[in-house]
Amino acid sequence: MPLLKTRKTMITSAAALAALLLVPATGSAATNFGSRLLNDPTSADCQLLLAPCSVVSFIQPSDPAGDPYSGGAPVSGVITKFRIRAYGNGAPATVAFRVGNLTPAGDLLSATGSASPIGASATVAAGPTGTTPIIDVPGRVPVTAGQHLAVDGSTNLVATYDSSGSKFSYVFSPPLAAGGSSAVTGELLVAASIEPDADKDGFGDETQDGCPSDGSTQGSCVTGLKVSGRKISYSLSAASTVKFALAKATKGRKVSGKCVRKTRKNRKKKSCIRYVKSGATFSGSGKAGANTAKLRKLKPGKYQLTITVTDAANRATIKTKNFTVKKARHKKK
Repeated sequence: MPLLKTRKTMITSAAALAALLLVPATGSAATNFGSRLLNDPTSADCQLLLAPCSVVSFIQPSDPAGDPYSGGAPVSGVITKFRIRAYGNGAPATVAFRVGNLTPAGDLLSATGSASPIGASATVAAGPTGTTPIIDVPGRVPVTAGQHLAVDGSTNLVATYDSSGSKFSYVFSPPLAAGGSSAVTGELLVAASIEPDADKDGFGDETQDGCPSDGSTQGSCVTGLKVSGRKISYSLSAASTVKFALAKATKGRKVSGKCVRKTRKNRKKKSCIRYVKSGATFSGSGKAGANTAKLRKLKPGKYQLTITVTDAANRATIKTKNFTVKKARHKKK
């Protein structure tokens, strides 16, 4: 059975408070932060309150020496993976992951907070059954440097380690919204991996975004799309399947904000240019790097070429290119 404690240890020494400013080392790749997940959980904090609740991590030991750290996320980006060491007291328990903002009181025994929407969820097995396993949960949660890891748990979720040290979290019931905490508790046994998000599209650049330089797609980057004569040129950031579709410009009429086919009824409406499918879809080379494809012979006119690139993760990138086929010039005799 978990230890259902209601009184936790607060930080009192100036040395401990100074240690809170220590920031874990970060690199240019994914940044891990949160609990080191070294201990089995001991407390079912929501069970104490007889209702679902949120637990927000504030202080946890940091690598390499276990010094207390309370700075939250060391960098901004996207959380792509959560890790948790937890079990359900007597039955499986639900847990949902997000990030929260905290403003602790001067004595550190209470805090006000707010939280992001839930970004991932999981069910942990019933326990205890010896050593509690660590499970990985994929997610996609934007995070700003300084925000703290938070979980919403059912009443039987056991996910904190309560010791005599100066490592604790804040409990909110009902689950976290703007307002004050209900209690303090031990170390929340949750960690997360943050990936950069250079194009600000909400996807981690390393594992979720195939084109970190273009916020309009998460598939392969398509650059240098060009039509010259009957040759199509383009470059791909990764090997993909490539399909082309061709449409020819024709005159239409603007009706209700759309360019539609000209009819007897709408012939007096404002003229516009609409593109009509021309021929069948055709394939192109899909290797990583520079590629070319051959275009069939076209009659003079304005055209729109659409390239659809599908990568190995089945993510599609769609780009268009407008071009003009001019009438051939006849040489004078």
